[in-house]
Amino acid sequence: MVKKPRNTSNWLHTTAVRVTRVHFAYIAFYIASIIVFDMWNLYTHEAITQLWTAAGLMLAVNTVLWYVARMNFSSNNVYVAIILLLIVADIIFASYNVLWQKGLASKSVMLFAVPIITAAVLRSRSTLLATTTLCAAAYSTISVRYFFQHYGESYRVELYGTVGFYCALFFVLAGLLAVIILPRTERF
Repeated sequence: MVKKPRNTSNWLHTTAVRVTRVHFAYIAFYIASIIVFDMWNLYTHEAITQLWTAAGLMLAVNTVLWYVARMNFSSNNVYVAIILLLIVADIIFASYNVLWQKGLASKSVMLFAVPIITAAVLRSRSTLLATTTLCAAAYSTISVRYFFQHYGESYRVELYGTVGFYCALFFVLAGLLAVIILPRTERF
C-alpha cells in the first residue's frame, strides 16, 4: 500500500481551523467562570465589566481568525500567521488577567499555558521557545510592575520566588511539548 504524501498546506489549514475552534471553548469556559463569580457576587460590577470586555475582545479576535482560517490559501504563511496572531492575543489576554488579579497573587497564571500549547501545534521548536520566552517576559513584567505600584502587598522574596517558579514551569512545559513535537526516530 502506497502512502500519499502529506500536503503541508492542507495540514496547516486544518490545524489553524482546529486551534481556533478549541479557542471558542476556551473563551466559553472563561465567560462561564465570570458568570459564576458574578452570581456569587465575588467580583464587583466594574470587575465583571472589565473581564467581560476582555472576553468579548478575545472572542472577536478569535472569530476573525477562525473565519480567515477557513478560507483556502495557496500559501502556508497565511495559516502560520493566523496561529501566531492567536498566540499573541493569548499572551495579551493572559497578561491582562494576571494584571487584573494583582500580579503575583493572580490565579490566572495558568492562562499562559494556552499560548505555549498553541505554539506547539506548529511543530517548531523555535516558535515554541519564542512563545515561552514571551510568556515569561509578560508574566514577570506584569508581576514586577504591579508589585512596585502596590508596594507592601507582599514581600520581594515572594515576588522573585513566585516569578522565577512560574517562568521555570513555562519552560518545563515547553520542554515537555518539544519532546512530543520532535520527529520520532525510534519506534517501540
